[in-house]
Amino acid sequence: MASNGKHNKESYDWLNDPFDEKKAAKEREQAGMSTSAKLLMGIGCVVVVVVLIVLAFLIVGSMAFAG
Repeated sequence: MASNGKHNKESYDWLNDPFDEKKAAKEREQAGMSTSAKLLMGIGCVVVVVVLIVLAFLIVGSMAFAG
């Protein structure tokens, strides 16, 4: 049984500590920022599409009144 304890200490990854609270908080913050960036990108795309649709209607409408 003593060898299992020794094996666990040897196989434990000290560089990638799953109980490191500072590292976990930093990873959560980075994940949140990437999520908000994706959200802003999606909203920007929707705004661009709406503006293009409005411009298309304005162009078609001005052609109808010109002709």
